[in-house]
Amino acid sequence: MHLSKSAILVGVTLASTNIAQGHHSYAMFDTTKQVTIAGTVRTLEWSSPHVWLWIEVPDGKGGSDPYGFETVSPAQLQRDYGWERNILHPGDKITVVFAPLRSGKNGGELEKVTMQNGKVLATRFTNGISQPDPAGSEPKK
Repeated sequence: MHLSKSAILVGVTLASTNIAQGHHSYAMFDTTKQVTIAGTVRTLEWSSPHVWLWIEVPDGKGGSDPYGFETVSPAQLQRDYGWERNILHPGDKITVVFAPLRSGKNGGELEKVTMQNGKVLATRFTNGISQPDPAGSEPKK
């Protein structure tokens, strides 16, 4: 009886490991495409496991549409690319290059941010990586 409980525990542990890794899938992004848009920063969500950048993009009708962009963790942005939690502020005008969502919704995986003054905020894509790397791995340099 004790052996079967151990076997079940091992099975559950292994199954949950695969589920936990599942949220790092990049299948939702079309990494074969690159889209560039300009907009205004709404917010930078500096939180784990991934940072989100939200911008408002003019819709051509006098309004705007929200776009959301996912990127790596705050620790990786700081350590590898020099970002800080206050690097972008609401109202900043920026241009974003991203891999779009396969669903067609507004947003995708953040590849490059160019600020109004021309400064480029580095990401793993600006360091010569053309495809997403597995979560937790070091960027190629």
